[in-house]
Parts: sequence; C-alpha cells; structure tokens
Amino acid sequence: SSVFSPLSLVNDPQGFSERLYRQLTGSNATFEVKLLMMNVLSRFIAWHKLLVLDFYSFLLRYLQPHQRSVTQVLAYTAQATHALIPPDTLYPVLRAIADNFVSEGAAEAVIAAGLNGIREICTRAPLAMTETLLQDLTGYKKGGDHKNKGVMMAARSLIALFREINPELLHRRDRGKEVSMAMAAGSQKKALAYGEIECYDGAEAVEKIEE
Repeated sequence: SSVFSPLSLVNDPQGFSERLYRQLTGSNATFEVKLLMMNVLSRFIAWHKLLVLDFYSFLLRYLQPHQRSVTQVLAYTAQATHALIPPDTLYPVLRAIADNFVSEGAAEAVIAAGLNGIREICTRAPLAMTETLLQDLTGYKKGGDHKNKGVMMAARSLIALFREINPELLHRRDRGKEVSMAMAAGSQKKALAYGEIECYDGAEAVEKIEE
C-alpha cells in the first residue's frame, strides 16, 4: 500500500512483534486490553509479512462461538494472515473455525460468521484450505437445515473465491461452466505453490501497475 502508516516506522518489526506476543501471552490484563494487543500484533504481522507462528495456536482458544467479541477475534485472525505463513500453521485455524462454527445444530448467524471468517483467511492464504474441508463447507450453499440466506450467501461467496483462486479443490458441480471449460482446455490459471510469486515483464508489468 502506498498509504503512509506509522507501522512502517518501527525499526525492528519482527522483534517488536515477538515482544508484543510474549506480553500478550503473559499478561493478566483485561480481555479488552488483550483484544487491543491482538489487533496491533495482527496489523504488524500483515503489514511487514512477519512470522509469529505461535500466535495462531494462541488464537485457537478464542475461536469459540460463545467467546465474547468473537467477531473481532475472527477479524484479527484473518488480518494476521498472509501468503508466507506455512499452510500447516493455518490449517488448524480453519479446522477449528469449521468445527466450532460451521456445524449442524449451530445457529445460522454462527455458521455464516464461520464461513465468512474462513473465506477472509483463504483470500490471503489460499493454500491453507484442503479439498476435503472445502467440499464440506460448500455443502452449506443451500443454506443449511433452515435454508438461511446468510449461510447460503457465505457458502456461495466461498465457492466464488475458489473458482477464482483454486477451482481444483471444488467439487466438479461447484466449479461453474466457464471454469470447467477452462480447466478442460488447460487454460485455467494454476494456483501458486507455497513461496511462489507471479512475475511480470514488459507490457504485462505495466498493465499490473496501472491496475
């Protein structure tokens, strides 16, 4: 981002984030203060593409539907996600959200929140998702037991994301006609592997800058 941020002025962002994480885990502060610390830490991780891998296992304890301010915790979890975090670090987070939020018998609002949280994480780190888990989640595209519109929209939004970034993980019927035809023709763009980046040169690079 070209927008100025005070986050860019910290001399040693990795060291700062590690100290902040230790303070967070060892703190007896109120939950509201811990939320603020989670927010700051997740912003630093995102801005500087840092690796504070223990933070994700720490977040697991708060990823419960009954947790106070859980929508904020979900937002900070997504905020702390980027493509350089190993997929096997993030998969337990997706699994926890799926198990705790997106399950039969859960309230519709809880299921929708879980699906949306998973989509936000996968937008930033698509490789965290597995084929089996994705197909379980996209089964809610008809709204679950009560045909709930919020659940339906959240599941379809997740399908739309993976049609764009990695349709191979979707069940064939969820890929859509155009994507299926592109895959059959071999013209569908492949998902990037972990650590792989897209490189452009010449006119392509100019086009990307102008976008």
